[in-house]
Amino acid sequence: MAKMTDKHKMMAYILNKEMGYTQAAIAQLMKVSQSTVANMCKEVAFRVTISNLEKELQEARRFIQEKGLLPSEPQLYLE
Repeated sequence: MAKMTDKHKMMAYILNKEMGYTQAAIAQLMKVSQSTVANMCKEVAFRVTISNLEKELQEARRFIQEKGLLPSEPQLYLE
């Protein structure tokens, strides 16, 4: 198989993490090495973590805004 698209990476992640397929089995299915599958799964896991963090940050921003905790004038610090 040539270039691994995001779709391939997501499929490998789901097959491995959610459906229990081994990385070796996925590698054979996708005609790539087991280490390629490991790297794809690791990349998707990082992206999931980042996405979850972005959602948490957005919730915190909303909370700060709803509670009126934003300063009327931004404070700038110069060193």
